[in-house]
Parts: sequence; C-alpha cells; structure tokens
Amino acid sequence: MLDRSISPRAYPIHELKPSPTIFHVLNNGIEVVGLNDSNLTLIRLDIRLKAGCYYQQKRAVSHAAIKLITEGTKSMSSEQIADELDYAGAYFEIVPDRDFSTFTIYFPKRSAKKIMSIVTKLFVEAVFPEDKIEILKNNMRKNLSINMEKTSYLAHSHFIAHIFGVQHPYGTSLQFVDIDLLTQKDIVEFYQKNFHAGNIRLFAAGNIDTDFLTLLNNTLGKIPYNQPNIQNELSLNASEGKFFIEKENAVQSSICIGKRLFTFHHKDWVPMYILNTVFGGYFGSRLMTNIREEKGLTYGIYSRMQSFQLEGVFMIRADVNKELVQQAVNEIHKEMKNLRKKTIMPDELELVKNYLYGSLLRNFDGVFSQIDRTIQINDYGFSSDFWINYLEILRNITPQILQDLAYNYLNPNNMTEIVSG
Repeated sequence: MLDRSISPRAYPIHELKPSPTIFHVLNNGIEVVGLNDSNLTLIRLDIRLKAGCYYQQKRAVSHAAIKLITEGTKSMSSEQIADELDYAGAYFEIVPDRDFSTFTIYFPKRSAKKIMSIVTKLFVEAVFPEDKIEILKNNMRKNLSINMEKTSYLAHSHFIAHIFGVQHPYGTSLQFVDIDLLTQKDIVEFYQKNFHAGNIRLFAAGNIDTDFLTLLNNTLGKIPYNQPNIQNELSLNASEGKFFIEKENAVQSSICIGKRLFTFHHKDWVPMYILNTVFGGYFGSRLMTNIREEKGLTYGIYSRMQSFQLEGVFMIRADVNKELVQQAVNEIHKEMKNLRKKTIMPDELELVKNYLYGSLLRNFDGVFSQIDRTIQINDYGFSSDFWINYLEILRNITPQILQDLAYNYLNPNNMTEIVSG
C-alpha cells in the first residue's frame, strides 16, 4: 500500500526542450512568432499592440479603445460580430495594460478564414458607437466604485503612485473624472494613431501551418503600416516613506510594502525571482509560514516582482486585522532581515528549486502554455535560450548568492510602506 507520509522523490530537470519556434514576417512588416502542434484542431492567436496606457494622451483612452474594438465596424454591428464569432466557435479575451494591449482569440482551425476576416475588420474599421461607449463608461464607474471600497485596491493604487509618481503611466490609477471626460473623439483618435501594423506583433499557437501563415498575410498582413511607437522614458516623481490611507468602517487593513526594482532585462532578475520565491512567492514561503501558519495574522500574504518595459517593482501584500497591522509589518521586516543575515539551509533551497522545476514544466506543457512564455521573453527581445539559461541559473543557485541578493535588495529601510484601513 502507498505510504502517503513519505514524499515522492523529486527529480531535477536536466534539460528543457521548448517547441521549435516559427518566425515569419507579413507583407506589412508584422512579425509572427508561432508554435506548431499539428495534432491540435485549435489555434490561439495573440495580437499584441504597443498601445497601452503609456502612449495615451488622456487617461482611460487606451483601455476604452481595446475594450470597444468588438462593438462594431463599418460593415458589421456588435451583434453581428458576436453572432459570427460564436457560431464559428471562437472565444476572445481583451487585456489592456501599461505597456501593451492584447487581443487574444481561440478558434477552430476550420473557421480560420472567417475568423481572420472579422478580426482584420476590428483592427481596420472599428467605429466605437456612442451607445457602446456609454455602456462601457457606466461599467467602469461601477467597477471603480466597488474597488474604492476595497482596502486592498486603495493600498495598491497609493503604493504605485508613491513608487512612480501619480502622473507617470506606471503610477496612475483610474479616477471618476477620467471616465467622465472620455469621449468618442478621444477613442477614435487613439485607435487611428496606434492600431496599425507598426505597433503589432502576432503570436500563434496550435495547428500553425503554411496555409495559416498565408491566411494571416492575406488578412492582418493588409493592415496599414505606420512608424512604431517609441517609448520614451518619463521622469519619476516618487515619494518614499510610510503612509496611512484611512477607510471608514473598514473591517480589516491592507498592507503594501515594496520598492522600485530592475526590469526583466537585468542580470539579477532570475536569481532575485528565486529569492522572492523563498521569501513570499509560493504557499510554502517564509512569509506564509510565519505570518499565516505560525502567527495566524492573515489568510494570505505574498511577495512578487513585476516588470514593465522601462521599470520594475517589488511588492509585498497582505490583508490583516486592523489591530494586528504593526505586528504583521514587524514580522515582514524580520523575514527580510533573516534572509540578509543568514544563509538559506540546503533543504529549504532544494524544496524551492523543486517547486520551480515543477512550475517550469507546467509552463511548458503544450504550445498554449508555451506561447505565454514566448510572449514574455519576446517583449524584451530575448530568444528561447532564455529559458534554458533560466534552468541553468536555477540548477546552480547557491545559498550565498541568495544572501548577497537579499542584502542588496531586501533592506526594510529602503521600502515604501502603505497601510489602508
């Protein structure tokens, strides 16, 4: 009988074999990166636009432009678009973000011709009807009203404002006045200026063959080209320190502690990612073990690293009882100091390595998972060798390297601290 008190043996990954990558360029200059699995009958297509809020002249415009892209074109109503996509078995997701906006669509290979015809219309002749804009604005107001009642939202929005500056694209948060001032003219102008071939990259996963690449060239390959957006570095107006955001009648308080950090390009990103996993990046981390399991101060606490194109950020987040905030903060500081003063024990490091080996395998389980990793490295100009190098760094990381990183980057005195509640 299986003895469940004994953990199964763990086996490190000796090599990583990402799926062969297809590189193709359409007639209008759009780059296509593909991962082919001929056994699949589905295709996932990501249209990644260099048209996030970093490039908007007015707040909320980039969000509205990508969100409303399916709400009507010159030749199709929103209802027709929805019916055609549904009938063809397609499903799409739209994600507006700081640097990029992404339109992702899944569809059966047999419906590719119809789907790509519709998608091309979305990126060439969207019309943004006034009634659809008002519906979006009302939904944005409702969502913002809900968020403004959450201490976690308040803590995070104030945190990024202090880290980057309230006027910086990475530090700004949506306000009601931004929604009120949003007009159809703003959205159309942003769409016309930014939704063009020079700002688009395509990522395709699934049954990607020469016929599909030809179809892409005959559809999205006809989107007009313009000069790509240039992402100029903007001045930061950061304010470090400790800040309290009062929220009347709040049952709990939310903590957000962190600092500006380097981007994905930095040589220390991967080693720091491993250190962050030890500190607060998974369920068995030191923060979870101490502050949740041993002290019972919170249901969940985590730390994470986030990289935008030009800046990075490190943050720790937790929701705690209002009376326990200072104790939780003290314990967070203690765990940082411990990592700076003492080397990690080999068995703890081995556990984290095994967790990251497993995560890596899960992230490379099939082309639909792999395409996310492909997008991640392509955003920063890396090749697929990045993940092979990642595995090598993970395999060879030592307690001393992690302690040195903690000493350099996990100083509690250099952190901005926000408490909302």
